[in-house]
Formats: sequence, structure tokens, C-alpha cells
Amino acid sequence: MVGHAAGEGPARGKEKEGDTPMSEKATPQKEETQKIVTKYDRKVQRRKEEEARAKKEKQISRIIGIVVLVLIVGALVYSPIRKFVAARSTYITVGGHKISELEFDYYYALTSNDYLDTYGDYLSYLGLNINGSFESQAYSDTMSWKDYFDQLAVNAIIQNKALLDEAEAAGFTYDASAEYAVFAADNKEMAAEAGMTLGKFYRAAYGQYATASNIKPFVMEGYIASAYYSTVADSKAASDAEIRAYYGEHTEDYDSVDYLLIQIDAEIPEAEITTDEDGNEVTAEPTEEEIKEAMDAAKEQADEVLLVIEEEGTETVGSLRTGVPTYYRDWLFDDAREEGDTTVIEDANNHRYYVLMFERRYLDESLITANIRAIMTISDNGEAILAEWEAAGATEEAFASLVPKYSQDTYSSNSGGLYTNLNQNALGETLNNWVFDEARKAGDTVTITEQGVTYVLYYVGQGLPQWQAKISGTLLSETMSQYMLELEEKYEISDPKGRLVYLKTPEPAIEDNTASDGTAEETETE
Repeated sequence: MVGHAAGEGPARGKEKEGDTPMSEKATPQKEETQKIVTKYDRKVQRRKEEEARAKKEKQISRIIGIVVLVLIVGALVYSPIRKFVAARSTYITVGGHKISELEFDYYYALTSNDYLDTYGDYLSYLGLNINGSFESQAYSDTMSWKDYFDQLAVNAIIQNKALLDEAEAAGFTYDASAEYAVFAADNKEMAAEAGMTLGKFYRAAYGQYATASNIKPFVMEGYIASAYYSTVADSKAASDAEIRAYYGEHTEDYDSVDYLLIQIDAEIPEAEITTDEDGNEVTAEPTEEEIKEAMDAAKEQADEVLLVIEEEGTETVGSLRTGVPTYYRDWLFDDAREEGDTTVIEDANNHRYYVLMFERRYLDESLITANIRAIMTISDNGEAILAEWEAAGATEEAFASLVPKYSQDTYSSNSGGLYTNLNQNALGETLNNWVFDEARKAGDTVTITEQGVTYVLYYVGQGLPQWQAKISGTLLSETMSQYMLELEEKYEISDPKGRLVYLKTPEPAIEDNTASDGTAEETETE
């Protein structure tokens, strides 16, 4: 997990195994699914909704998590001595690193708040009452929600410590002061928006003992870990040969098809509603025989339509396998399919037939992605930024150098605002129209303001074709997941005080006669 602003943190609350490291969240991903409006959009939405006072509670919840609702009622009370102990004594140990309660709380706050923010609209369906005690609510048969959030925090700590150790061993250095300055400024702004003092805000957002100064090392470490992860990812990017080889093994996932279609719906009799002798309404559904007769008639019609499918069929062009209905997907993507093939396929569930003609299957090289650099700010200073850029030489390097100074998008701050291989679905309409204008050329710049956000863009050039970008992203994700998994396996967790309930050995089954109570040694490293 990388130390970002409140609410930014875990990789969507995933389990540890196979996770993409949280530090990746601050790294532009080289695949077509990237959006330059990720985390920043939510902050902008908060700002936009500020005028609607009735939604203030929702804004605050987005910023600092559910714990702030408690703080609104009454301030946290703690002993200065307890704060001193929390900052200096060992809470748990991760791979030899002594983790204080202060640091653990920091990671817990980030990961849990990010999870609540990400899944807020669905948590009730998961059985979680966000206003209740996480410790008393079951996440699974063996874990409470607090246990799960503890696990997310520990996973994030392991990821960051592993990356930091690797960075140190590699002699990697990185100045995170620019990112931290943005982080600190954002926290001041969010505290003001929430109507809280900065000290109270930090305790709400990052743990009850947190202050701006005592969590700074954790935040800085997060940005350094993120920067190192980016460096490693760049070195492990797939080659053209690897991309081509992967495509050769997964052609149907990336090929497109063109085909003609006519849909014939069976005329099933409508249900009849009658009244019985007691005056109750009785619904008489169509019988199986009636349905069969309607389907037989539809099949005859489909067979007739098959003869004119080439002239009367509706053409669909450039459909990927995932965009084709399952009823005729396999037929269209059968390797044996040839131009001009026709068929009639039954859909018994929906009482219809599909009449199809296959035209062609191919790899679409025409859909190209784009590479840009972006500065995002809620200040209306786009023209001033461009003027400063021109005065600095009007180069790509000059633009990148302004990103840490002005951009409030921490996602791309350590890469000079670079976003690579963006497809047209990754941008809003106005931004999309500018970036993908046919007249666009390298070095073009623009400032666009939408919904209170100012985007200053620098067009770097075309990226990979979309299919290559997708494969490149898939391969990089697999490679980096394996890389992180191998790093994390080296890190053991020591919890002598039994604070992490999810780590406790499950009680043996009745039929198991092995004597084991899983008791941990009651000592603590100071």
C-alpha cells in the first residue's frame, strides 16, 4: 500500500494471494483500461456536491472513512503516555520490521477506508452495517470484518516493506518531497471542507494517535515504494515477440468478427387470466404444446429467412468475443468458420431463433491508443501553467517538471503525469475529442475545465494498438503479481500478543486428536 491521501490505498480490497501491490495504484498502467480520472474524479465530485449541504455527510465519509462520524459526535480522548507508547513500542513484526501501533493504525485506516469507499453502495448486500462494530460483524465463518481489515492492513505493510527492502538493496533512491507536499496540502483542504482542525482530521483519517509529523515517514515510504515498483515494472514490460506469442495462444480473446443477423421471435400465446367459481383470479400460462407449436412456426420462418440473410441481415462489425451473445458466440469464433457460412441457432430460453451469416474474423489493428501527460488541479490556472511551460522551453521535459508543482493527481505524480496506452473509453467526451482528434500531433497542449477541474494536457503521441496494449497490460500484471508474491513469501508476521485474530490457528476438528491450542508466547519486543 502506498501512502496517499486519505481514502487512497488498497487495491480494491482484494485478498493477498495474487494481489496487485497497492503501490501500483500510483503508477500509470500500460494498458487500455486506464483512466486519467481515477481517484481525482471522486475528489472533484465531493467538491461539486459541497453546494448540496444535505450530502455533506457522504462527502466527509468519502474523505476520511466512517470513523469521522464518531468524531463529529465527540472528540477522541487519549492519554499522552498512551500516544507515546503507541508510536514507539512494537505492535507486530513483519519480516524483521518492527511495526508500531501508530504505523499499523495508519495502514488500517487507509485500507479499510478505501474498501468502504470502493464498495460503499454494495456493503449492505455483503451484510456489513458500516455504523456498527466491525469486530462484532462476521465477514466469513472464521473472520470478522475487523479481522478482514486487519488482514488488508498487514498485506499492505508487507508489500511496502518488501519493496523498500528491494529498493535499498538495489541502491534505488527517490525524492518524494513533491508528492508529500501535495499530500499535506490536500489534507489541509479536506480538513477545512470537513470543518475540522488539522489535528482532529489526521486522527480521524489515519488513526487515533496520528499527527501530520508522526505519520510523515510512512507516507514518504509509500511514495518511494511506489516509485520503485514503477521502475521494476518498466524493466519487466513485455517485448513485441512476447506480445505476439501470447496473441497466438489466445487469438479468440482479441480477434474481432463481422457478421449478419436476423432474429426470429416465436409468437407465444399470452397468459390468460380468468376467474374461478370463488371469484379468484387464475392465470393460465401457455402450455408446453402451445410453446412447441410457436417455436416450430418460428423455426420454419427462420429457415426461410436463411435464404435471404445476405440481403436482409443486420450487419455487426468489429465485435470482440466478449461482446457477442453466448447463444452464437462459439459458432462465430469456431476456427473452422469460413466466409459465407450460415446457420440457424435456437434460443429456447427466450423462445427465438438466430439466423446468422459469418463474414470475417480478424485482428483489428486500426484502434490505436494514446499517450499523454496531464496536470489536474481544482484551481482555474490552466493558462498560467501553459505560460510557465512555454517560458521553460515548451518541451515534454518542461511539462513533466511542472506536474509535481501543480497536479493534485497523486496517481501519476511520480511519472511526470504520464498516462500510456489510453483508449477512447478511458476519457470523458471533451477530453476524448481532443486527445483522439485526427489532427492531433506530438507536442500539442490544451487546458480544459470541466465540473470545477482544470486539465492541462500534453499530447505525447500514439500508443500501441488496443489489442497490443491489452496483452501488454495482462502480461505485465501477471509478471508483477508473481514478482510481488515471491517478495512477500519471504516476510513472516510475528504477533506474540495475539492482536491479529485472523492469524490464530483454527481449532482442530473433533476427529483430530492432535493436541494444539495455538497459544502464542506472551512477550513483546520493544
